[in-house]
Amino acid sequence: MEDIRKGRPSRRLLDLASRKREPVPLESQPLEMLLYALFGNLQAARSIGQALGGDIRNIHGWDIRDLESLPGVGRGVIGKLAALVELIRRLHQPKANINKM
Repeated sequence: MEDIRKGRPSRRLLDLASRKREPVPLESQPLEMLLYALFGNLQAARSIGQALGGDIRNIHGWDIRDLESLPGVGRGVIGKLAALVELIRRLHQPKANINKM
């Protein structure tokens, strides 16, 4: 599997997924690489990926503030992760129940 640690992680992830020869689908990327693309912080991505056992669904067992004690994870990463979790929650709500801003 090709690595996204070369250059900008989110751009590299997209480049790998959209290239013509042997594209690397996003769904084949491990959680650590997806988090790295989102956060731009490899240490935080590794720490969170390992703490969650490589499965984002394990986030339900954590208080999001407890993740801040992990190496490389600061308030900025926690804010991005909280926003991601909220977006996922909204995706699973019926459209009529989503608050309009």
